[in-house]
Parts: sequence; C-alpha cells; structure tokens
Amino acid sequence: MRSFRITVLASTLCLFLFSPASGWDGGGHMLVARIAHDRLDAAARQRVSTIASRLNNNGTNYTFITLACWMDDIKDRNSTSPYKGKFRTWHYINIGCSPSDPDVFADSAALTATNGDIVRALSHATSALRIGKFDEIIPDEAIALAVIVHLAGDIHQPMHTASRYDPNPTKGESPNDAGGNAVSIANLADTPWKKNLHTFWDEAYRRYYDDGKARALPELTADDGTGMHEWLDRLTPHTPTNLAFDAHRWARETQSLGCTLAYGELREPYGAKNIVLKERYVTGAAAAAQRQIVLAGWRLASLLQGMYRK
Repeated sequence: MRSFRITVLASTLCLFLFSPASGWDGGGHMLVARIAHDRLDAAARQRVSTIASRLNNNGTNYTFITLACWMDDIKDRNSTSPYKGKFRTWHYINIGCSPSDPDVFADSAALTATNGDIVRALSHATSALRIGKFDEIIPDEAIALAVIVHLAGDIHQPMHTASRYDPNPTKGESPNDAGGNAVSIANLADTPWKKNLHTFWDEAYRRYYDDGKARALPELTADDGTGMHEWLDRLTPHTPTNLAFDAHRWARETQSLGCTLAYGELREPYGAKNIVLKERYVTGAAAAAQRQIVLAGWRLASLLQGMYRK
C-alpha cells in the first residue's frame, strides 16, 4: 500500500454532503479554481477575488477558491441562501454513448433556474458576465462568476456529460443511468453516501486501489495551506492546449472520455449491479480525472483572463 501525507484543514465551506449531481467533490472544485487563480494576472486575480467576496452562505463569505463550491453549498439542507433549490439541472447533461441515443442538444425548452443543462447554463452565465447584462436567472456578477467557476469544473467530469441509455427501455422507467448514478459499485470504500459509478468519478482524482478496494485519499477541505500545495504537486503534470471557450465542444470532449473510459473500460452491460472495480480501472480513472481537473483550471483561467484583461 502507498503511504500518504496530507494535511486536512478546517473550513466552514465546501464541507456539505453533496447530492449525486455535485460534480467533483469540494476539494476537486477548489483545485480547479486554485489552478485558474494561479494563472490569472494580478489585476484579474484581484477582480475575481473582490467579486467572490460578495457572496455568502449562512453568513460566511467566499474567496475565489471556495466560490467553486457555492452551487453545491446552497443545496445543503442547512443553507439559508435564497437560491436554495435552484440550478440543480445545470450541473450536467446526459449525452448518450450510442448514435441512436436521444439528441439532448435538440431540447428547445427555455433555460430557467430550475430547468436546463450544463452547456446552456455555462454559455448563458459566460455571456452575461462578458457583456455585463444580467437577468432574473443570473441577477448579478457574483452569481455569474460562481456559476462559471463551478460549471467549468463539472463540465470536465465525465459522468456529468456522459450517460448510457437503456437499449431495451421499459415504459415508465428512466431511459438512462443518469451519469452512472444507477450503476452500483461493490468495492467503493471511504464513501458515506451512495456507492455508485457517479460518486466514484466525483472523487476519482483522489482514488487508489488497495486490498481489493477503491479507496480515497482524504478530501481537501481548505482553500490554501499545506494540503492545497500537496495536492497541486500530486496532480498528473501536463500542459493543456485548445483552451478557447466552447461549452458544447467541452461537453462533447468530456462525454467522449466518459464513453470510452468511464463506461468502456468498465466492460459491464447496461443495468449491471454491484460492479467490482479492478485496479487498472481505478488507477486509470485517477490519472484521467487529474488531467481533467488541470484542463478545467487552465480553461477557466483563459476564460476569466479574457474577460478581466487590463
């Protein structure tokens, strides 16, 4: 078994139990934001930090790093945010892996606070922030930034874009597995909530295989300090390219990874239950997820730097 050293620091944010549609866990989202933060110039960094401080949850203000968790934090049962209960469908889009699956991009329903998908929501928030024109869905700059920082992370998590559709659908039942939420995993350790494929991928960047179990390193719970620096050093090193903003393309790229790796390497038929993840799968997922977090951070930085250039 590998030995690990990680410092877990206390924080009043990013510690809530997220719903199955939370995307990366709190630590993963903060890593995306921190990578972006470190790539911004001083003026842009100061600007996004000032905007982030305008939001709070239960009286606690945000930094730019913890702002990445705001969309999940407001879902907590103890949240007093006026936005509680909103934006739930914005975290994902169920793009099928087969050409015969439904065309989810053909949905013509209007984007609202309770309806829509990650592609339309991220595009809308980006447009609002870029031109400074807000509406009843995204009423101000702080909400727009919070949505962008969070969804830029979610759209790079494979199970937030890819879903497998039932090849033999039964009337009245879900036509897809909801991004792996319906795929139970038998050897998922260190997870207090639903033990399914979606949850595994939310935490895949910190997963490792030991003694037949898909175990997890402790989650990062603070926006700075030793733990943050150790995680930044641990991430799979690479230099992302093709950073230009395009929510549709980003979703398609991540969906392709979800279909080929998250589902393809699983090698289990639709509807399989209590799947045992193999060491190769866990190790490969961890490396891929780390690359996705770095890519998300770089793309987020490029997007924000373009908006807040001197």
